[in-house]
Amino acid sequence: MLVTTLLVVGAQLLSGPVPTAPPASDTTRLVRGFMNQQFAWGTLVLRDGRRLQAYLPATTTGVDMMVPYYVLPPDAQPKSKPKLLAINKVKCMRVQGQYSELLTPDKNEMPRLAARRQAGAVELFLVQMTAPPLVATYLGSAPVLGAPATSAPGTAVASWYLRRGTGVPLLITPENFTSQVPAFLADDKELAAKVAAGAPGCRFADLEAIIQRYNQRPRR
Repeated sequence: MLVTTLLVVGAQLLSGPVPTAPPASDTTRLVRGFMNQQFAWGTLVLRDGRRLQAYLPATTTGVDMMVPYYVLPPDAQPKSKPKLLAINKVKCMRVQGQYSELLTPDKNEMPRLAARRQAGAVELFLVQMTAPPLVATYLGSAPVLGAPATSAPGTAVASWYLRRGTGVPLLITPENFTSQVPAFLADDKELAAKVAAGAPGCRFADLEAIIQRYNQRPRR
């Protein structure tokens, strides 16, 4: 029921006015907005082929559930109000060079707009979800939905995904790290062996550095 409600709300909010380009001086500006997050001018590509330019979350950790955006700068006067767009309507997003893509790793999982942390032969994506704050309503406390996935000590849960080519993204966890990651590195036998053995510098905490090293290695 919650998921259905969110998707309906997102569809309704998207029907508002189409954003237009801001003054040139605004295109590189970071502005505080919804949930005290940073927003910048960027582009959303929707699954129906439409492109939406607006002030979008300037995040390197992905967005969960809903994408908040502004037609006008968040600090515009009179105060600009955010709109919310359901994640399942988005194909990809680019804000200040950061590319994020809708991932659907498994039919039983909710889709996620994950930030691409490493590009190349093997792509690494991240969604870092944060427990939403509670707000008081006449029904009692309720979570705020539609917040960008951001870092917050003690509340953030990071989900890392690997993908090769057009393959299905695979969730990498501490439990499957040594069994799954070496397969993505198979043509670099030395690195794959170190990962499989859990060698120093080749452990789960080093995942981003490992993929960067693999993608930047000399090609024969």
